[in-house]
Amino acid sequence: MHEFMYNTIRRIFNVATYGFLNMEVIGEENIPEKGPFIVACNHASNFDPPLLGTAMRHHLIHFMAKEELFRNPVMGWFLRYVHTFPVHRGRIDRKAVMESFKVLKGGAVLGIFPEGKRTRGGFVGPFHEGFAGIAIKAKVPVLPAAIVNSEFLPKKTGPVRVIFGKPIMAPAGKASDHDVVTAFSEEIRDSIVTMQNQYKGDEK
Repeated sequence: MHEFMYNTIRRIFNVATYGFLNMEVIGEENIPEKGPFIVACNHASNFDPPLLGTAMRHHLIHFMAKEELFRNPVMGWFLRYVHTFPVHRGRIDRKAVMESFKVLKGGAVLGIFPEGKRTRGGFVGPFHEGFAGIAIKAKVPVLPAAIVNSEFLPKKTGPVRVIFGKPIMAPAGKASDHDVVTAFSEEIRDSIVTMQNQYKGDEK
């Protein structure tokens, strides 16, 4: 029953993203065939999770989302139903970190928006570096993803695109090494910024 309902929800999102929004997916060949890995993406709209989730057609993404979204019982139930789990922002949330490792250990895909909040104006904000530490400790790659022209959805202001870059393997080292974590986080952010700038115009 759960699988039937989930597939029904995915089909609804497919109609909305590919049909209504005419979403374009670029770099789909860069998505690893199997997990575990982390997909890290910029964040400008509440539409970003379903855009990213439907763009990655052959994977189920376990999203990490801000705890505030789970305070509404109905929304909280729905988010958990589609494999999203909460994280408390502004502090180290050990429960969310442990859930992240559980997802990756199970061979699944962990979805994170490292800005931690929506960033307006077509820019990519500073990254919270926790995802980089998780990748380093779990020894998994990070798939950089960029979403463009989602900020004012459902009103379209340009072609809605989801772009996937080449996976970047976590560097050797310890997750407690601040310099290693920071450098890796910035490498992922730079990749996302480059893709966003390349594809945010009206032409490819």
